[in-house]
Amino acid sequence: MKKFYILILCLCSSVVFAQTLDYKKASTKEGSNYFDIVNEVRNEITLKKSTTDFTKADIKAEKQFERWAYYWKDRVDADGNFPNELLGYYNAGLINADGSLNLQNMEARSSQSQQQWMNVGPQTVPDANGYPNFPQMGRLTNFMRFTKVPASDNVLFVSAPNGGIWKSTDNGDTWAPKLDFIAGIGVTDMRSASSDANNPGTIYVSTGDYDADHIKSIGVLKSTDFGETYQSTGLTFSLADRESTSNLIVINDNTVVVGTNQHIKKTTDGGATWTNVYTHPYNDAQIGKFHSHGTNIMCADSWGGLMFSSDSGTTWSVIKSEGNSFERHSVTADAATGIFYVQAKSGQISTYNPGAMSPSLTTLGDPTTNYNPQGAYNMALVVKDGLIISGGVDAINSEDNGSVWYTTLNNAWVDNSSAGSYGHADIHEMGYLDSGYSFWAVNDGGLIYVTYPTKSEEKPQVDYISNSVLITQLYSVAISPQSEDHKIMGNQDNDGYSLEMKDGTLKWVAALAGDGTSTAIDYTNPSIRYLGAQNGALIRTDSGFANNYDGDVDVNTPSTGAPFVWTLKMNSTTPTTLYGGFAEVYKTTNKGDTWSNLNSGAGQIEYIETFGNNLFVIGANGGRKSTNDGTSWSTLTEPEALARMNSVSFNQTNPNTVYATVRGYVDGSKVFKSTDGGLTWANISAGLPNILAKQVVLKQNQSEEILFLGTELGVYYKVGTDNWLPLGQDLPNVIINDLEINYTVDKLIAGTYGRGLWEISINNSTLGVDEVELDDSTAPSIYPNPVSSGELHIKLNSATPELDYVMYNVVGGIVKQGTLVSGDNKLDVTNVSSGVYVVRMTNGKYVSTQKVILK
Repeated sequence: MKKFYILILCLCSSVVFAQTLDYKKASTKEGSNYFDIVNEVRNEITLKKSTTDFTKADIKAEKQFERWAYYWKDRVDADGNFPNELLGYYNAGLINADGSLNLQNMEARSSQSQQQWMNVGPQTVPDANGYPNFPQMGRLTNFMRFTKVPASDNVLFVSAPNGGIWKSTDNGDTWAPKLDFIAGIGVTDMRSASSDANNPGTIYVSTGDYDADHIKSIGVLKSTDFGETYQSTGLTFSLADRESTSNLIVINDNTVVVGTNQHIKKTTDGGATWTNVYTHPYNDAQIGKFHSHGTNIMCADSWGGLMFSSDSGTTWSVIKSEGNSFERHSVTADAATGIFYVQAKSGQISTYNPGAMSPSLTTLGDPTTNYNPQGAYNMALVVKDGLIISGGVDAINSEDNGSVWYTTLNNAWVDNSSAGSYGHADIHEMGYLDSGYSFWAVNDGGLIYVTYPTKSEEKPQVDYISNSVLITQLYSVAISPQSEDHKIMGNQDNDGYSLEMKDGTLKWVAALAGDGTSTAIDYTNPSIRYLGAQNGALIRTDSGFANNYDGDVDVNTPSTGAPFVWTLKMNSTTPTTLYGGFAEVYKTTNKGDTWSNLNSGAGQIEYIETFGNNLFVIGANGGRKSTNDGTSWSTLTEPEALARMNSVSFNQTNPNTVYATVRGYVDGSKVFKSTDGGLTWANISAGLPNILAKQVVLKQNQSEEILFLGTELGVYYKVGTDNWLPLGQDLPNVIINDLEINYTVDKLIAGTYGRGLWEISINNSTLGVDEVELDDSTAPSIYPNPVSSGELHIKLNSATPELDYVMYNVVGGIVKQGTLVSGDNKLDVTNVSSGVYVVRMTNGKYVSTQKVILK
């Protein structure tokens, strides 16, 4: 049967999102073009929005597509060609050419900076803050439990698509990461033949991200020391393979079954060798969703087909041939009866009884009400004693063989009058837990235990178990000067977390966003905070988000044409002025009440950087700069002909000094510097592996050039003419989506995509910067401190040479500067807002940096 791939503009809007799997497969298809795909699918979305009702299912499907587009945006080359998703890992030496782990390089991260990265939370689920369907810690893909007596010593494992593997030895009270050296590689599943903590056997790991298909598999790993360390098996994939691996069936320590793009593979020698026990007629079948009962195993392909084995996966028969519907089934078996249950994308459940004289698929009841698997992003099924629970966006159950369905885990739960109990959206897997009607489920918020007192109970008890599994996927972070602990972050799937005072305690609280895509905090009043959601939506609070999860104002932004992940930037010295990246760059001078188009000519905006009146943006049409706050614009030349810019930074005291990163995998072309305002560029990429460069940041107001670079594999730094080096110790190998410098405490804040929020000290002395700090006898005296009179004094004694000074705020924005002479220097700070500031005084060699508080 001939298969037709999408990317041909469909005239029938009713099937716009029926093709979810196909655009995901585009990266493996020869000749696929990212820009064509994005344009055509977005045209389909626009068409459907204009001609029919845009349902919740459609909104979910659009979100899945836009996440896919965002993931690939920085990876494709200038012509729109797709690289391998794992190319950066290979180029960094973390995996070998055949996809096996390069264990010799796992501990080889070298850095002159010995400072430790610290995860700064949230360490546990934020205060729900009145938000009934509140955010949780992040997406998990599977769960495994090893029992022990007492149960408080049970050993638990969970896997994450960007956060690796986590282990608990105290039944989920605390967790520790076990795959941080390659965390971003993704884990689809991990399994053992045993569930006994005293004899755990060999643990096998299927890599990649089977459900979202953003990250390809490097094959199957194994651990023989109870999940502490991991090594490759004989099933590995080169970069050219672009393979997927499914969930696993582990029969014993030596016998494992797994699905790939075209094959079902089996090993009987502990993973040393693997045999193709079934070959699909198509090479993009993505065989998976395996489930077993005794020696019987059933699985599905991505084209609607079902395969069955009665001999532990040695031979296979097709019980339903593939169709042309881009459809994957979910599969499970009733442990008591051995009958398999299969659910189609339509929600229809069928049964298959291997013990029948002539086994066949038999339709059961009616299709699940309101079933939405988002293509095949979330499909899970569990059956026990006639109780059927179907997992998609929500969990929907039936106790009467599918005649009546009830929403039992409700992601839109509001109160006790709502259907079911609260359960985070997008369920990826479910299974049996304890006796009775007790189950586990992993979703986009984490791991939950779900317990029904009786089969007919529709509101189960839900317990959140993965409380300290730090796998949050950040898009953005913002900071406040009032305390280094005040922050706000925007997260994929899990809204926003805002760190602020609530009930007399500093704590993380939930804030409403959906996907939190942009953030800002007024650095003169930390109660004024902003949280953006997808496609330009924005809320503001003037009194903090504590006890106010949905803010005070739904800001009316010019959101038409905004990117899914859009950028919001606050002016560095005037916090009521903000810049938004929509279809163009817009400016507001009244905290978002009204906006004006600055007409930069950059098109849809992807990145904004600003200090004072200097404003730099990157858009669909390239880079633009303004030195008069957007009144007029000039064009930034692209630094690299083969790759477009994706971030920019500049020296606020000399905006002709500009830095830029470029997209893609052009070896040796990552970061560039211009000294003529972006007309010409010099390549300053020495020392960097050929990995994605995501964001460059200049440390402002220093005597020497200090740069930081967020990449797909952590953070690098560069001082002066030195080469780039990894920054600090203990940061997992994950994508860095946002970097911020808190100048009042000299720390770098990193928002990671899959391992939460991190910070590190960037005191110049720890970075190897060659400068001499003035000692107590020669350092200037600053008084009064705090300042409440509007007058700040800086006194230099006769032994101190003349010094230049800059006074700047938490984001590095200069509020005063000048020269200090011997004796008492009086500075008028009447017009400087209250807050915490840094005064840096230097003559180029000697330096004194002191903090001052203005009241």
